[in-house]
Amino acid sequence: MSAELFEQVRNLSLEIRSLIRQGVREGVEERIQQRNGLLQQWFSQINELINLTNEQQLFLEQLLQEEQQLLTDLQLEQKAISRRQSGQRKASQYLQH
Repeated sequence: MSAELFEQVRNLSLEIRSLIRQGVREGVEERIQQRNGLLQQWFSQINELINLTNEQQLFLEQLLQEEQQLLTDLQLEQKAISRRQSGQRKASQYLQH
């Protein structure tokens, strides 16, 4: 939608510029007001997209940080389990001798 809106703004701007160069006064002010209204709508949509993109980026950054922490915790837990199992094997070998 924002691309279509931008095209309307661009086309109206080109038309206004052409009319002004030709010295046409009639209807130019109305076209300028129409173009400005469309321009405000376009900026509003772009701003919403930027905000949404920033929110998405923050969410993904937090998600990745949490996942990295969970992965680190899991690796530490696996090392602890491995050490305990190794200790149990050594103890059982010692008891068998």
